[in-house]
Amino acid sequence: YHPEPRVAAIVASHNRPEFIVNVKATGKIMLVDYTELKNLKTSDIDAERFLHDGG
Repeated sequence: YHPEPRVAAIVASHNRPEFIVNVKATGKIMLVDYTELKNLKTSDIDAERFLHDGG
């Protein structure tokens, strides 16, 4: 948990309907599948805490 998480980077796939979001200071990377816009699917991937800008 972090009181004010900030996004470090958003990277889109050229081949699949998904993008990756790096969230600073939480140690989380989120994989977002937008195949169905009304039903987004997210998966959390653990990472090292305090990600820097750009991932």
